[in-house]
Amino acid sequence: MIFHRWHRRIGISSALMVLLLSITGLFLNHTEKFRLDQSYVNNEIVLNWYNIRPPQQPSSFNLDQIWITRIGDRLYFNDVELEQRSEVLWGVAMQQEMIVLALEDKLLLLTADGQQIEKLSGYDGVPAGITAIGMNEYDELVIRAVHGDYLADLNALAWEDYEEIAAEWSVEVVTPESLEQKLLNLYRGKGLSWERLLLDIHSGRVFGEAGVYIVDLAALLFIFLALSGSWIWLRRQA
Repeated sequence: MIFHRWHRRIGISSALMVLLLSITGLFLNHTEKFRLDQSYVNNEIVLNWYNIRPPQQPSSFNLDQIWITRIGDRLYFNDVELEQRSEVLWGVAMQQEMIVLALEDKLLLLTADGQQIEKLSGYDGVPAGITAIGMNEYDELVIRAVHGDYLADLNALAWEDYEEIAAEWSVEVVTPESLEQKLLNLYRGKGLSWERLLLDIHSGRVFGEAGVYIVDLAALLFIFLALSGSWIWLRRQA
């Protein structure tokens, strides 16, 4: 009789956990179908619970009505995220209707509406250790790197080096408040995938170390239910 009572009590009390693990397990088993690794949680409470915030304030450069901003390793053209990732953004310049972003050892070329044209690197002769980008008095593109200044011809991929070139260098500016808030929301909105959230719920890690122990306890209770249920069935067959 005691096994019967405990089997019923534990079965009822663990029903919610069984449902939770079953539902999350079903979704995780079909991650690719539901694109859980590409869908993101936008709930403010959940994002705050995970403490998902940008590592630093946005870093912005302005070209007329165009804003190029970096948050963490993400780059934004106005309020649209670019595919290219970079931990550094040294500045931006406009040449021949192309927008040129100076990254570390790379130049990213965009159209006036933010479409990527090309990415130039050291293989294309881009000087190593870029620290600034700007324009000289003849509207020619100038790159400052660790070994000096370079007059850049992007059509010929030519880099004429000088000890120093007088130029108007691109400088960081304050991000407009409305754009900053929009970008911060975009950044946070891609900080937590549904796959990760469901995995954390399934394992109990969503509640930290204590949640893991709760799931461990639930597993032990499920084992007890399986064993006690089998024992009760065998007793009835005897």
